[in-house]
Order: sequence, then structure tokens, then C-alpha cells
Amino acid sequence: MLINELTVRFGHFTAVDDVTLGVAEGSVTGLVGESGSGKSTLARAVAGLVPYRGSVSGVEAGRIQMVFQDPYSSLNPRMSIGDAIAEGVRGPRRHRDDEVARLLELVSLPAAYATRYPKELSGGQRQRVAIARALAAQPDVLIADEITSALDVSVQGAVLNLIRDLRAELGLTMLFISHNLAVVRYVCDAVAVMRAGRLVEAGPVDDVIGRPEDAYTRSLLDAVPTLART
Repeated sequence: MLINELTVRFGHFTAVDDVTLGVAEGSVTGLVGESGSGKSTLARAVAGLVPYRGSVSGVEAGRIQMVFQDPYSSLNPRMSIGDAIAEGVRGPRRHRDDEVARLLELVSLPAAYATRYPKELSGGQRQRVAIARALAAQPDVLIADEITSALDVSVQGAVLNLIRDLRAELGLTMLFISHNLAVVRYVCDAVAVMRAGRLVEAGPVDDVIGRPEDAYTRSLLDAVPTLART
């Protein structure tokens, strides 16, 4: 997927300013920056949720799915887990129950959870359901927008391990958004750094974290001492 000269404006405010970024097929590219840097707006533009100027190529329209930060707000509380996942399932309706069961198993949840509702699940379980629902549409690109930041620390690692496992098993192409460089290094192959709507640095994750060229990237690393020393 190639994001080319993408710009998002809200009135006179430029949220994303002329960003060009490639996401290699089968890879996980991290997008990092402080709150307000424009990373989530860029992700929403790529997913077709906000209007933009520029282009997104290398992926068909409708083949990009997004997993949001807060799994509870992204799930309909009146819809069962099975129905929520089945909404995105392609193919004959008679196969949907089997596919829902397969997707739940894929994110390490029992098939019996299909009859439950979001309020009956923990935050980590709801985020797994959100991931399963996104995967139901068989996306070419999966966008994960701060998917662990609303979760308890005790379950963040389990969700990150799930992402790594899914990437290995399915060969997913992902744009992974986070403010945490330690998380990005654990999950991603490449990383792009945004500041004030612009891309300031991008490259293989070990290069950007190990030998940052931009002062802003170095300031982000300084906020994570264990990374800054590596």
C-alpha cells in the first residue's frame, strides 16, 4: 500500500500535511507520535473515514479494515458478539456460524462467546472481538489504532502477542498506530514518526530506534529510557 501526498484539512486547520508512506505487503508498519500529531487522522483517512487530498494505492477500496482504541464504543451493545462478527463475513449466510466460530478461535476466544454481549466481556476480550470482526471482511490491510492504550496493563501484552501471532499465521499487512515506541519495536518491521501532521522520519524499526536522525524522534526515545539506552 502506498500513501501518496495525503493531506487532511478541517477548515483552516491542517491535521495531516502531505504525507507519503509505503506499507510493504505482509509487513507491520508502526506510526508513532505524540497526541495531536495526526497519526490517527491519517489512519482514518486511509480507511476512508475522513475526506483527504492525495491518494492511497495498492489496495482495493473497501479492503481496509480498522480496529479502534476503545473496543466497547466500537461494538453495538445490543448486538451479540456472533452477530457483530457475522456482519463482515463474506460468502453464503449458511456458512456464517462456522466462520464466526473460526474467527473467535483465531483470536483465542471460545466459540460459545458468540451468544454473549459486549457488556459480558472484559476489555481485552472485547478488543479480541473487534479484531475478529475486522478480520471477518478478509482485509488486505488492517489498521490498528492505539488498540492497547485503553486496556489494563495486565492484558496489553496478551493482545500484542495476539497481533504478532495473527501476522505470522495470516501474513497480515498492518498499519499499527501507537505513541509507545517500546510497543512499536515489539510488533513492527518499520516505523514512521509524525509530528504536527508531517512525517519527520521513517525506516526499518531497528534503524529508527537505534539510530534516529530527527531530533523529535530522539525526544520520543528519551521518554522511554529502556529504549534510549539500546
